Amino acid sequence: MDVEKYLRITGLIKIGSYPDIIISAKKEKCISVSPQTIFYINDDCIVLGDAGFRERGMLLGLSILLVPVVIAICSFFGYYMFSVKAHVAFSFIVLFVLFLSHPYFLGAWIEITRVPVSPVVFNRRTGKVYFISDKDHQPKQRPWTDCLYAVAYKGRSIVACQYELRGFLMDGHRVDDSFSFGDTVLEMKEAPKNEIFYLFYYIQSFMEYDDEFEASSKLISWRPSLAESARHTIPRLITDNSSVNFLSTVFYRTMCVFFSWQILGHYLICRYGKIPQWSQEIIDECGEDIVLK
Repeated sequence: MDVEKYLRITGLIKIGSYPDIIISAKKEKCISVSPQTIFYINDDCIVLGDAGFRERGMLLGLSILLVPVVIAICSFFGYYMFSVKAHVAFSFIVLFVLFLSHPYFLGAWIEITRVPVSPVVFNRRTGKVYFISDKDHQPKQRPWTDCLYAVAYKGRSIVACQYELRGFLMDGHRVDDSFSFGDTVLEMKEAPKNEIFYLFYYIQSFMEYDDEFEASSKLISWRPSLAESARHTIPRLITDNSSVNFLSTVFYRTMCVFFSWQILGHYLICRYGKIPQWSQEIIDECGEDIVLK
């Protein structure tokens, strides 16, 4: 059984496989947003995380939460059930709970066996983009101009739609391979996708030596502490307004309690997961600094 395909059908894993909104090669004048998942940047290269980095570990966190719930249910009913009929009913309850929770365990297994992040390197000196393939999960490289860049629909949250930037390798009208980069952006379905467009224009200005490009000083760690994992999974709004900052802090700390399982899952996956491996050829072209440590 193809576990990943099965989980896509159940709705637990959503991947934007098709270009929904193709981004024009012509850059707009305003570049106002830089990606939040920049791991490293120098004069030649910029290393980004994939769009699912912030969500990595969510299924592991859910599984960690489900295990004590299942044990508690089993212990509670087992304590009060002593007859043969009661034990039969109890067995069916346990099997039913495990059946409902098994997709989360399968998803957690995929997260554990895969690398925590699929980094993407944009090298303006060589004019290439280096990425981990969604097709076979191996490192690949392509000329920057050979990829089709588009906004892909990723899924829905409670209040909005999720979109991500993807690079597509096309074979005619068929998608041969793809990779995501930058951040997952929440937008209403009918709203203009300006924010996610600006993420692409930021990369475009870097690759084309644009005078408007300003290197971001805000970098993140792919081996975060528990506090950093909280900031990764629950972005905090910082403004010049003290009242807004206070409300944002209250909201942030409240969400940390409710989403502690996701923060823990993200921390464990990133802290103890496998290190993404680049081929020696790619390291020679881009330098040792692209290797996440």
